[in-house]
Amino acid sequence: MPAEPARPRRDAATTGAVVVGAGALGTVYGAGLARAGVDVQLLARPAHADAIQAAGGVQVTGPGGEWFAPLRATPDPAGLEPAALVVVLCKSHDTRAALAGLEHVRDGLEVAVSLQNGVEKDRILADWCGADRVLGGMSMVGATLERPGVVAHTLPGTTYVGELAGGRSARAEEVAARLEAGGMAAVASDRIVSAEWSKLVHAAPTMTLAALTRLPFHRALLDPGLARLHVALVREGAAIARAAGTEVDDWPGMFPVRTLSALPEADAAELLHERGRAMAAAGSTNVRISMLADVEHGRPLEHEAVQGFLAAEAERLGIDAPLSVASATLLRALDASRQPASAIGPLAETGGTRTE
Repeated sequence: MPAEPARPRRDAATTGAVVVGAGALGTVYGAGLARAGVDVQLLARPAHADAIQAAGGVQVTGPGGEWFAPLRATPDPAGLEPAALVVVLCKSHDTRAALAGLEHVRDGLEVAVSLQNGVEKDRILADWCGADRVLGGMSMVGATLERPGVVAHTLPGTTYVGELAGGRSARAEEVAARLEAGGMAAVASDRIVSAEWSKLVHAAPTMTLAALTRLPFHRALLDPGLARLHVALVREGAAIARAAGTEVDDWPGMFPVRTLSALPEADAAELLHERGRAMAAAGSTNVRISMLADVEHGRPLEHEAVQGFLAAEAERLGIDAPLSVASATLLRALDASRQPASAIGPLAETGGTRTE
């Protein structure tokens, strides 16, 4: 059988981008790409999509003031046109369902990148469009949906993109350049897998402690017992990453997980206390971690992509990670307690994750 001909490369600025899951964060990314001259389509919830369509774009407030980004939005996957770039930012548990209705969008696809939490996201994206089209990605950006059609860019963190196999590439450089041109800090990294794992190891204890204690973030960091638990979870996560073939590192914009995993326990806990005191001094006393916000609003939790994934990887790799398994089990039980039993199924019997 003859080899499949190589797909011609297209410029994402002229053939456009689709953002799958345009809540607050996805809308900020779509707005940034639109400001860089990309023809952007958002797949968003009906009220948000309707407001954007009526206005001809989205209103953004952020560190640089207020601005307007012209773009299109729809709640209907069938209403999307093929695009060269797809950015995935829906909740992790919605990913497969969201992508299932977008086969036609792949017709012009050159690059797909997920900026969701976790590592498994890249494999899911590869299943949809082929591994050769997938870039790794990690986001430290924060955003809030003020009301339909209006979004706040609350944390101007860095976005990292790169080849999952390592090394540099023109397509990763192009995606980073488009984001930079749209006013978003972005880096094309040759170590994107380390960045993704480091974010996962950073996020797991942060989300776990916030969701289970319902404390503002700075108070969790200042509590001696919770700080030690945070450190222990970071160490388990770093050990799981190492067993999977990746070393975590101290990436800008997140907790220094490599340092936290290497310091003596008391010193690592004190580092977290310092962060908590700094947040209190700066008046950042109402920070709500995303998983806590999901608990408070009765939304499904992203535990399977974060805590559940770590627990499953620990079991697969033979790593002793009792705290990660306990976190996954508790969060899954919390999630199940707020939903009909028929929608959840039995709690997992291995690894703290659901078995299919």
